Amino acid sequence: MEDLGKIRIEYKKDNNVIRIYNSPFVCSLVINGIVVDRYIGAVAWPFILHGTIESENETIYVAAKMGWFYMKLIYNGEIVAKKFLAFG
Repeated sequence: MEDLGKIRIEYKKDNNVIRIYNSPFVCSLVINGIVVDRYIGAVAWPFILHGTIESENETIYVAAKMGWFYMKLIYNGEIVAKKFLAFG
């Protein structure tokens, strides 16, 4: 896998691995080893990365929400991880 930067959040659920990677100029949402969405540019403004996981019975929505100081991982409508990033 290409150099995506540092893993900031990792979440495991139902045999799925979701990671948010961050470097100074790119932020990536990775689901099961595949980059599903990416923000390219100076990571300074709020933005949201989106992805889905297809299971047998449903589609699970995954989002990485970046604010001014926090990064949040949303899994199926619920915030499952939050990280303070103001100091890098």
